[in-house]
Amino acid sequence: MKKIFLFFFLFNAFITSRAQCDTSKRPIVFVHGFLASGDSYALQIQRFVQQGYCINRLFVFDWNSVGGNAKKNDSLLNNFIDTVLLKTGADQVELVGHSAGGGLGRGYLLDSVHARKVSHYIQLASRKWNNEYSWFSNDRCLTIYSAADKIAGNGGGIVEGANNLDLVNKDHYEVATSMETFEAIYAFLNKGGTPSKKKEKETKLILLAGKAVLLGDNDPVRNGQVKIYQLNPKTGARLSQQPTARFTVTEQGNWGPYFASKNTNYEFELVQQGKPTPVISYFFEPFFSSNAHIYLRGFPVGNMISMMLGNLPAKDDQSLLVVYSANKAMIAGRDSVTVNGIPISSPALTPAAKTIISSFIFDDGDGLTSGKGLKQFGAAPFIGGTDIYLPSNNKATNTIYFNGRKLMLPARSSKERILLAVFN
Repeated sequence: MKKIFLFFFLFNAFITSRAQCDTSKRPIVFVHGFLASGDSYALQIQRFVQQGYCINRLFVFDWNSVGGNAKKNDSLLNNFIDTVLLKTGADQVELVGHSAGGGLGRGYLLDSVHARKVSHYIQLASRKWNNEYSWFSNDRCLTIYSAADKIAGNGGGIVEGANNLDLVNKDHYEVATSMETFEAIYAFLNKGGTPSKKKEKETKLILLAGKAVLLGDNDPVRNGQVKIYQLNPKTGARLSQQPTARFTVTEQGNWGPYFASKNTNYEFELVQQGKPTPVISYFFEPFFSSNAHIYLRGFPVGNMISMMLGNLPAKDDQSLLVVYSANKAMIAGRDSVTVNGIPISSPALTPAAKTIISSFIFDDGDGLTSGKGLKQFGAAPFIGGTDIYLPSNNKATNTIYFNGRKLMLPARSSKERILLAVFN
């Protein structure tokens, strides 16, 4: 934990050099949804910091959304909130839950003793409720939903007596990440106030940190290694074979802090120790602001996610790419996403009903490109795949476009590593 506290110390020193953060604000606890992690709220946390909230009073609760049980998760959330109250000296928290995390948050308030620890509850893209708790009135709640959300669907909507907002055209993830959502939460927690539109002064100091966790269950990647490389943006190749930084993942999953440069593309290499799992290289667009919530996900062993990912190719002559959209889904008709000029967003591949944020790209075994969906991802929400043959070649590159933005990834073999392009 010492390294992550060092990050918060540096970050706070950086913020307070321009404007004093407000220690009178209640701490906020953010709870992510199914298959997600705390980085669902990275943008919102940056926005709160820009409005004077202290980074060390903004917390994310990482929980196992693919296993465990409701009673255990409720107990873990309660312990987490108790720790937040102890660390901050506050008497209550603001609680925010997205999707399945909304169900967890609402369930937490079912216990009147738990509810005393919460000042306001904010539910994002989750199922509405019909019963009001006498010890936690609906007027202390804000529900944000969208008619375009195909995951919550008709289960979301107006809660009588609560503060309600329909974002109309936002997808399931945008309900958690959009500026409109931030403005609504800020106003709700600040008696109708509006966030300042004043732009922060640019700075050369960009501090990065985060966690390395297993996809789905969010267990720490214990003793994992994180190596950071600067890249040639035109090819995705490393500028040096020596990393600019390396970290051993802590028992809590933390890594960092790292001082990044502006206008620089980065590769974050995650190596899981002692497990039959692949090396994963994350390719990022340049960073323009500090971020304490960069999550690197390792592949788990022995859960429902590992079953779906168990047949990924590991071949010397082919690459395996993953295109990850961190803050919105890839939706046919709205988003243009291509790999080497081949569409991976279409009505068949990325319908709104599936809300795809991660698309796996590899050959289905016949050495040909069909552009069709990969069958192993056919049933799951959020994760999809496209059959594209990607020959590996040390001198070649793969070009990914996402709504006009571009990332170049080297054509490394899938036996060596999985290549993951991150669009924030």
